[in-house]
Amino acid sequence: MKKIILGLLSICLLGACASVDEAKHFANCKYVLRNVELTDYNLTSLGFTVVIAITNQSRKQAASLKRFEGKLTVNDEYMADVTLKDIRIEPNSTNNAKAKFTVPMTTFSNKVLGLISMNSATLDYHLTGTMYFAGPLGTEIPMPVDIGRFGNGRN
Repeated sequence: MKKIILGLLSICLLGACASVDEAKHFANCKYVLRNVELTDYNLTSLGFTVVIAITNQSRKQAASLKRFEGKLTVNDEYMADVTLKDIRIEPNSTNNAKAKFTVPMTTFSNKVLGLISMNSATLDYHLTGTMYFAGPLGTEIPMPVDIGRFGNGRN
């Protein structure tokens, strides 16, 4: 009986170490707000897709993200909450994580709405929030993230 319990405990500890290791590699990833694309529009709302390119710079270990919760702003005006879940990136590769959401027309100022309708290159997108990694024994390890894509080409 003791051997069975010891074996199960060993398996749990190895799994916990693996998830902490993956979380550590995820923290060392490179994040780029690749695109905010208008996908749907009508008189009451606009639909968008946000694409975040996440590059795992480790050559040996995969990176895993349990969830991301953040806020998207356009030209410093709040647009929407963005949520991503269960992302895994293999070593030395990039994953384009996508989140879709709808924003009511009442959220937009006239200035931002005009720039969006003209497909302006002067829109600054900014995404701030917290990424949560799977920790040992079901815990979550938070990490703040602040990324943006600027209309004039700055990153």
